[in-house]
Order: sequence, then structure tokens, then C-alpha cells
Amino acid sequence: MGSGKRYRIATVAGIPFYVGSSWLFIAALYVYIQYVRLTGSSANPTDVEAIGLAILGAVLFFGGVVIHEGAHAVMARALNIPVAAITLVFWGGATEAKANTRGPLGEFLVAFVGPASTLVLAGVFWVAGEALGGLIGVIVRDLARLNLFFAAINAVPGFPLDGGRILLATAWGVTRSRRAALRVTGWVGLVIGSGAAVLAVTAFLRDNGWWLILGYMAFLMISTGRTMETRIKLRDQLGQGTVADVMRPPPPEVPASMPLSDALDRYLREADGHMLPVVDGGKVVGAVSLRSARRAGGRDPFRPVREGMASLAEVPVVAPDEPLDDALEWVAGRQGLVLRDGVLVGAISADDVERWYRRRFEGRSPAQPREVEVGADGLLYRPGDEADGPDGDRGSDRAGDDGVPIPPRPDR
Repeated sequence: MGSGKRYRIATVAGIPFYVGSSWLFIAALYVYIQYVRLTGSSANPTDVEAIGLAILGAVLFFGGVVIHEGAHAVMARALNIPVAAITLVFWGGATEAKANTRGPLGEFLVAFVGPASTLVLAGVFWVAGEALGGLIGVIVRDLARLNLFFAAINAVPGFPLDGGRILLATAWGVTRSRRAALRVTGWVGLVIGSGAAVLAVTAFLRDNGWWLILGYMAFLMISTGRTMETRIKLRDQLGQGTVADVMRPPPPEVPASMPLSDALDRYLREADGHMLPVVDGGKVVGAVSLRSARRAGGRDPFRPVREGMASLAEVPVVAPDEPLDDALEWVAGRQGLVLRDGVLVGAISADDVERWYRRRFEGRSPAQPREVEVGADGLLYRPGDEADGPDGDRGSDRAGDDGVPIPPRPDR
């Protein structure tokens, strides 16, 4: 992502949480702005009180962002939709969920609960602020207004906002065609983004600080809308192939019952930075890396690999008959496992798709710069399409500390 590197901070219910490096900057900026505001208020708090209240406000605000993204993940899990990760970045957050696998209703529900949860938080903060009173009450009521504003903004029907996903799902349900729904969403986003650009200019001329958020939203919506036809064409082309057409031989399999010390010596030391599939009874049950094995094995090196592995939710898994357009949106910059009924049959990455695409449609060398990426809105695009804003280089961010790439299986 354009948000820079990301850092894993926790795993909740098998879902890894990351923060982007840009988020750290925004969090610090938020604390500073609140501190300056408090020290300049008529309440005249001490420096220690102002810093403490500013940090409290930041924790509550970004906690609300986590709840928003968590709502997406909880709904996805309720619908049995895979969730790969949640990442906090400077413009909010991103939940990596394969919502389109449950059709328009699944896509709608996963998208809808995000702004709905933020709206509920606004109400909770307002009630709490009225009850608390004093400076804390002022901060909490401000958070209520801020959450109300962001709930409204996030519901605007255009990519990459949740409102764009809601519109996509609605149009998909009405037209029975996701292709047509993408076109509708692109055009609506283009129109609304143009309106947001006008509002941003007006806010700037009136010295209203919201111009930056409105301008940024307008940029994303207009750039995505302008390139939607190109994206649709790209999806159509990739849809002509399947994962089986591009997948590589599978990587080495690590037995779940093998002691971590043996796995380190036989498999993981030569695969530093990669995750390898963990197999039990012939089925893939998770993935293990040098880092996760050392973390678990540091306490007991003779513990089995299954106690040091990550869940399959943390590795993109696709089926061999899955269309390449859907598979690439899920794999993005990571490399994934290809499973048939739980059995490992291959591995796939964006580079594999790229090679197939160039052979099939362009007759060009795979050594040339990449033509196919996945953007901030989760849609396919070409790097030159200017469609992504800060999240364009998604691939560099999604691998993470314990993520793929997965090395090819060595000859044995």
C-alpha cells in the first residue's frame, strides 16, 4: 500500500490485525491536534491533563475504527466468508474479506455493517458525553460528531467507500450481473466524486478544514470511476482463465505432528520469510513460518508444528477451477495455496497471473513491468490507470511478517 509497511499488533479470533506506518503518523497528529485544542480552551487544563485527555480521545477514536472494521469481519465470518486480515491505515481501515463469494446479499451485508456500526458508536459517544460532563464529556461528544460525519461519508455510494460496495451489491442484485453493477457504481461514483470536488473547493475558500477529507474522497472516487470500463475489460479477459491455467507446483508440506525443532531444520531455515503449508491426514490445516515456529518453539522446541502454525485464514486459498479475476482480487500481492477439497495441488501469485495474461493477450515478455494490480477498492486495475490513490501498491503491504510468498517445492 501507499500507506507503507504494516506491522502486526494482534490476532483476534484467528484474524491478524495490522497497522500501517502511515497510521502511526496520523495517530500522533491526532493526539497533537487534540492537545493544542485543549491547552487553548477556557478550561485551562495542565499539560499532563491535556496530554492524557488527548491520548484518551485518540484511543477512543481509533478504537471506533477497529470496531468498524471488526463489524465487517464479524459479519463475514457469520456468512462463512474468509477474512484474511484487518489493517489500519491513515484514511481509516481495510478488512480483507472475500465477500463476493456469497453473492449480492453477502456483499451488501458485509459492507453495510461498517457505516452502521460507526453510526451506533456516534450515538453511544453522545450519550456518554452528556453523562460524563467536563472536559472528558466535551471530548466524547466531539467523537460523537466525528463518528456521525464519518458514518455519513463512508456511506457515500462510490469506491473505495463502503457505500460503493453497498451500491455495487444493490445493483448486482437488481441487474443479476456483477459486470453491469460495476459499471453503475463507477458512473455514480464519478458523478458524486465531482460533486465532492466542488464542495472541497468551496470548503477551502471558506477556510473550512474539511476540504482535505472531501478533496481526497473526490480524488479516489473520480479516479476509480474514470477507469471502471478498463477494469471491467480486464476482468473479462482474466475471467477467460482459471487458477489451474497458471498455478505452479505446490511448496513443501510440513507434517502437523512433526516437532518444531525438526521442522526448523528440515524446512523452515531455508524458507526464511515464507509460510509453508501444514498438513494433517493429507489435508492442509494451516501454515507455518520460521518466525511463528521460533515463537512457539522458544518455549518448547519439541511441541508439534500444529501449535506454532497460523490458520488458513491468514493465507489466501483458492480452488483450481476458480476464475482468475476473482482469484487475483483475493491473492493480490501475496502468494496463495491452491486446494482441491483441502488437498494441496499448487501455488499461485500475481506474477503467475501476469505471465499468463501477457502470453494470452499481449504476447509480451514477463520481464516487463506488471500490468495487473489490485487497488484500494479491491478491484483490478492497471498501474497507469491512476485508480488507487495511496493504496495502489497493495502487493508490497499485504505479505506482512508472516505472509507469503511461498517458495517453489524443491526437487527431492
